[in-house]
Amino acid sequence: MKVRRRAHLVCRWLPDGMLVGIPNERRWMKVNKTLFELLDGARAWVDAGELAASWGAEHAEQAGKAIAAMLAAGVLIPDERPESDGLPKLWAYWGITAERFHVDSRDANYLVDSPERRAAAEAIVAEGAPPPIFKEYPGRPVVLLPRRPLPLATAIDDVFVARRTHREFTDGGVGADQLATILFYTFGPQRFLDAGLFGVQQSRVSSSAGGRHEVECYVVSYRVEGVPAGLYHYSPRQHALELLRDDVAEQTVADLSFGQEPSYRGAFTLFTTAVAARLAWKYRHPRAYRLWMYDAGHYGQTFTLTCTALGLGAFQTVAFKDSDVERFLGVDGDEEFAVYLLSAGVPRAGASAQPSDTPPAPPALVV
Repeated sequence: MKVRRRAHLVCRWLPDGMLVGIPNERRWMKVNKTLFELLDGARAWVDAGELAASWGAEHAEQAGKAIAAMLAAGVLIPDERPESDGLPKLWAYWGITAERFHVDSRDANYLVDSPERRAAAEAIVAEGAPPPIFKEYPGRPVVLLPRRPLPLATAIDDVFVARRTHREFTDGGVGADQLATILFYTFGPQRFLDAGLFGVQQSRVSSSAGGRHEVECYVVSYRVEGVPAGLYHYSPRQHALELLRDDVAEQTVADLSFGQEPSYRGAFTLFTTAVAARLAWKYRHPRAYRLWMYDAGHYGQTFTLTCTALGLGAFQTVAFKDSDVERFLGVDGDEEFAVYLLSAGVPRAGASAQPSDTPPAPPALVV
């Protein structure tokens, strides 16, 4: 039988050796120098008998028992197991990192309606003020957007039915009023609330965990009337665009998004990011890492519905080069990371909702 060291292990050092365990399982095995060398010898698939024999005839039996113990503990895995690295099929596809995050982020105590809630909130506030609720770039050139949004008079049921992901746009531009309306309803605060110990809280069209609204918006303008081409940061407080770069071409966004044409062929592209500290300041458990994912989706849906109500086509994707996008935006990827790419423009008449290279499903397949 061939064996191999499990690809992902958790190690905890002790004065006289270390403990080795399997992620998400409360099983630990004390490993001394000898056992460590056995593990090191099983970095790739190796016959268990040959591994034991490599310690010499006088130690082979003892080494064989150690190998059996490590197999029982799951520190070593046999090659005949049907799962990948000891993981069920789902996690074999997604990997040990996703599996561990999923398990570690379950069953968090949110202290809802709990006597401990106020004490926990007071402890958080006592550590210091929360991060600013708005991000701004003082001193940058500013494009002030129209204050009055365009009326969204389309019936809501018509908007729901018409909403789809557009992949083909004309070369036509959009007006500043249209862009301003989209940004106002997607990212602008509609009112401000008193959140008690947690200070001022924004209320926006999109829901957000704890009203933290950690999502930031960066706009790349190509064909927007009154907004010169370039990269901007949208300031919700000012309802304005702060110019970051004026040398952005469509090809730049194409390179960032694996050449997906709808990501840069519309009138403008939005990159959204998550400012992690806004969430982490209030929610201090691993499950909170999920929250920016939910919030990014809420914003994305508000964006697409608003575009649809204005007669524009919207596109959204998470297929982009994270680190390259963060460098392009000039943000620290450890503190503020890219989460979503949204774009919009004038949809080409008669354009199909299907990707251009995907035929409609035949009736038999649909049934």
